[in-house]
Amino acid sequence: MIHIIGVGPEEKCWLPPIMQEIAAACDLLIGNSRMRNLFPECKKTKYLLSASFIQTIELLKNHIKDYTNIGVLVSGDPGFFGIVPLIKEEFPLEETKIYPAISSLQLLFARAGISWNNASFIDLEGQDLSTLPRAIFKPLAVLLGEDITAQQVAQLLLERGQNPQISIGFSLGRSNEYFETVNAVKLAHSPRKLNNVILLIYPIRHQNSWQSLGLRIGIPDKDFIRGEAPMTKAEIRVQVLAKAQISLYDHILDVGSGTGSISIEAAAIANEGMVYAIENNAEAQQLIRANMRKFAVPNLKLVSGTAPEVFTKIPPVNVCLINGTQGRLKEVLEEAPLVQGGRIVVTAVSMEKASRGLELLKSLDYEDIEVVSLQAVRWPEVNSFHIAQALNPVFILSARKIVHTS
Repeated sequence: MIHIIGVGPEEKCWLPPIMQEIAAACDLLIGNSRMRNLFPECKKTKYLLSASFIQTIELLKNHIKDYTNIGVLVSGDPGFFGIVPLIKEEFPLEETKIYPAISSLQLLFARAGISWNNASFIDLEGQDLSTLPRAIFKPLAVLLGEDITAQQVAQLLLERGQNPQISIGFSLGRSNEYFETVNAVKLAHSPRKLNNVILLIYPIRHQNSWQSLGLRIGIPDKDFIRGEAPMTKAEIRVQVLAKAQISLYDHILDVGSGTGSISIEAAAIANEGMVYAIENNAEAQQLIRANMRKFAVPNLKLVSGTAPEVFTKIPPVNVCLINGTQGRLKEVLEEAPLVQGGRIVVTAVSMEKASRGLELLKSLDYEDIEVVSLQAVRWPEVNSFHIAQALNPVFILSARKIVHTS
């Protein structure tokens, strides 16, 4: 039997008696040198040193047949970004028992004095820094390894236009514990060596941000900063977004973004993903930036230029929204960086463009093609009477990129 024993902060005072009893009943213990000193009653028990999860797995494979009960000592809680998944891959579930302990996450949130039941977590050890979520709408705990420092995380947040409060925890629960809360600017310039730490990034609440407004679509037109650039009306926007079937982690391309109204609502839905808004008009770009600031949307990037030329700057996306193409709809549909199975939505205000779009979708690599024509009528009150105010009819074409099986 493999006993996966969490030892918390690796201090004797944090070990409950039951953990010591379980370790004492084992024929073999595997852990680091510091953990060995936590169990003086096990001095006669064979102890194998391990410096990594991979090394521990190899030791288990080599000795599993020689011992009845093997104890694997794990810092923190074994189920929180721990060794449990690796052991489950190699050994049957019925041959393992897991004993939880206090994790660095629990200690971090305790020091910060906040609840962690609605928090998010990410382990950046061995990962690229760019995987850090752009939209932080609830407390985010970040585990760092050797390669990424807390200063680098803070600098990335600043480059994204964010300056949140960040708590830094190191050796939590030990005699040399370090805990401090600062903003990203101060952390980015900290002289301390801050790798192998755990961070708590606090969400920034803006009055007009979608975090404060609540996750929703159909933001009133009057809430957007507007100019001469055309803006998709709310009644059409909600249908476009519905046809796009956007999910939480999607990456989205908005071609001909205008004022950015669709991009902003798409970013609110895909708040763990990313939206790329392509716009060539200088005035429209200013409006997009203004609305990005107003709604505090961190996961929206403005890309200046014309499609399809700027597609080289865009990574693969799950959803493509096409509004204005400057007469180059065919090239845009052909070259859009849309993954197989991704959704595409094209809007058209003329019958000719709608007809051309339908023809192209049928001839290119798309399936599940649908066409909807919408005309909304608003009834504003004028001198105690509600008078019809018709909006221009709009065609909405939607489709899915064909998945090719080899």
